[in-house]
Amino acid sequence: MTSKFISVLGIRVHYNLAIPTNENLSEQTGTILLIHGFLCSTFTWQKCLQPLADRTGYRVIAYDRLGFGYTERILDGERYTRKQEELLAFELLNQLNFLENIHLISSSSGAVIAFDMARSRSDLIRSIVFVAPYGLINVSHSVGSISRFLLGTKPIQYLLKFGLEHYLPFKKAYYNEDLAKDETIREGYLKPIHDDPLFLQSFVLFTQYHDQTSSSTETQWTQLNNEQKILIIIGEQDKIVAKENTNEFYHMLKQCRNSESQIEYVTIPHCGHVPQEERADELIMRICQFLKS
Repeated sequence: MTSKFISVLGIRVHYNLAIPTNENLSEQTGTILLIHGFLCSTFTWQKCLQPLADRTGYRVIAYDRLGFGYTERILDGERYTRKQEELLAFELLNQLNFLENIHLISSSSGAVIAFDMARSRSDLIRSIVFVAPYGLINVSHSVGSISRFLLGTKPIQYLLKFGLEHYLPFKKAYYNEDLAKDETIREGYLKPIHDDPLFLQSFVLFTQYHDQTSSSTETQWTQLNNEQKILIIIGEQDKIVAKENTNEFYHMLKQCRNSESQIEYVTIPHCGHVPQEERADELIMRICQFLKS
């Protein structure tokens, strides 16, 4: 697995790339794109990158979304919209010459980006795996004008930084809450914050401009290609995404797609909101079974 930077749409984007070993090369060239959630980075996928590449025979790429990880901080709020995130992800794949047989795997609110990409270019996206999907139904994170103003003030920003540095990663994200105290995990979450003085400004811009408005209308869901396979995976003890919301999401997809469309729903026991960190082996097995089906 290699860690690299590339200029995409004028932004220095950080990504990790795993190439399958020769004996596991797939007869059909393909790419798996890993999309992390809010306040995460490529670190969250570290246990999955090479194993997924070796077991599927596909190239596996995880990148830091704008505002997070080691991707360059851009102080232009318009670059943080959902549409701009979608364009950035596609251009990253384009520059790496990975625009064929694409499989998306998202975590938490990364589901919004995966959905937008799949809906926009159904000719390129073959399958979508939503891991603990958040933000697609019954959720709206649009920030009001007063909140926008407050987020732009220094006192609120100092409070935000204090909170992030003391409470990341969140205990609620794990079934085994002791993992939130693990020094390796804490460093993975906090190092990008400590290393970049512009983190807080970009974080504020993300919260102000990134529209997480629910995408639950039937018209929008029917824009997904019926040939795109979909897998939903949740941790049985997820304390962030309610099972009721995930079940609603699953049944909504079933209703909006024809009877021949492949859509699966899997629960991982003894697991919280981030299976890729807490139960990576189980998650990889489930994803590989799905991709081969």
